[in-house]
Amino acid sequence: MSWYRDWFNSEDYLQVYKHRDIVEAETLVKLIQKNTNLSKSSLVLDMACGSGRHSIVFAQKGFKATAVDLSERLISEAKNNAKQANVDIEFIQSDILDLKLEKKFDLVVNLFTSFGYFDTDEENIIVIKKAKDLLKAGGYFIIDFLNKGFLEKNLIPLSTLSENTTTITQKRSINGNRVEKKITIEKDGIIKHFSESVRLYDIDELNNILQSVGFRLLKTFGDFNGNIFEPNSSPRLIIFTQK
Repeated sequence: MSWYRDWFNSEDYLQVYKHRDIVEAETLVKLIQKNTNLSKSSLVLDMACGSGRHSIVFAQKGFKATAVDLSERLISEAKNNAKQANVDIEFIQSDILDLKLEKKFDLVVNLFTSFGYFDTDEENIIVIKKAKDLLKAGGYFIIDFLNKGFLEKNLIPLSTLSENTTTITQKRSINGNRVEKKITIEKDGIIKHFSESVRLYDIDELNNILQSVGFRLLKTFGDFNGNIFEPNSSPRLIIFTQK
């Protein structure tokens, strides 16, 4: 299964997720700053950086940011966004599983549900192990994931958005331990099909994985504003850990 290679490298991906903006990224970065003791010169690694919005905010706040993503298109977009924001970020196009870096980081982040893409738990856990390997002793790893309990109660099976000459239809379902989405984009008479498939982990499963890899659990939040995590009502599962 390599749905993410096609989808994240398409010109349509950012159109579907354009509501995930820099303001949302600023809110999450503020939460991270408030709940860690990082200095402004700290080294930050953004694993699966997408269009670079979180890395840009980190850089604007004085952190030394490195941003990694598999998608050539998203890395190109992120570079352009960083240039417009007048910030210096090291961008690397790489599969996380193949990522090899000499330096170690004070903070590694995996944000906006950039986990659970692979077919097996073993492959997904490699991402967590990679984060630990890239951290300095005492460094922080923060994962921002969907909340399984909330999703199961609030899944929207079908949504359609029409704007100008583009219509985006998204069909969502939970199949076993994965949440899946079928995306159809019709633009100027041309129809494209994409998909998403993410392994669902609840808080206990994720905590067990993090601890088994060697992380110490610190704090858990249920949204970007720092509200307490509620298994059935929080929209996000944000876990702060330390090596």
